[in-house]
Amino acid sequence: MQDIPKTILFCGKDCGTNSKEIYEKYAQMFDWDTFQRTQFGAQRQPLYARDATPEGYSVWCIAYSNLNGRKGGHWRNRFTGGYDVTEGYDLIEEFWEIRTHDHLHDFSEMTTRVVFAKNQKGHYQFFGVYECVSRTERQQWVDWANDFGYLKTYRRVSKGYPRKMN
Repeated sequence: MQDIPKTILFCGKDCGTNSKEIYEKYAQMFDWDTFQRTQFGAQRQPLYARDATPEGYSVWCIAYSNLNGRKGGHWRNRFTGGYDVTEGYDLIEEFWEIRTHDHLHDFSEMTTRVVFAKNQKGHYQFFGVYECVSRTERQQWVDWANDFGYLKTYRRVSKGYPRKMN
């Protein structure tokens, strides 16, 4: 193993095109749970590692969203709120067609997340650390998803990782 010096991730950083390579790099750098690396990199993988960081945060690579105009699985993601070219968006809305409750797809789970998202060029950028601030209990119509479902909303609490307050 090579010795990678610790650094800080800042919002807007281009991290590459492969979620598994990104996770492995930062897992080594920041002491994340290396056993969860198998959840990244391949199609049909959740691109999500629950409670993976020393702080208890989850790591989330968002491959499909309004940033690249793509939809994946039974979920849709929309970045919204204030926008800055280098700093990204303040909010993420996560639309669920159905509420599931397994280890990797648990609607009730509300962990704080370290977020990377794929842009139109197919590169993952670091967006910051987000906390879940709300979730709907009943199915509702969501205009931007053009569908009935459930909604979770995340608010950015830090533009850097390890977490630095804004």
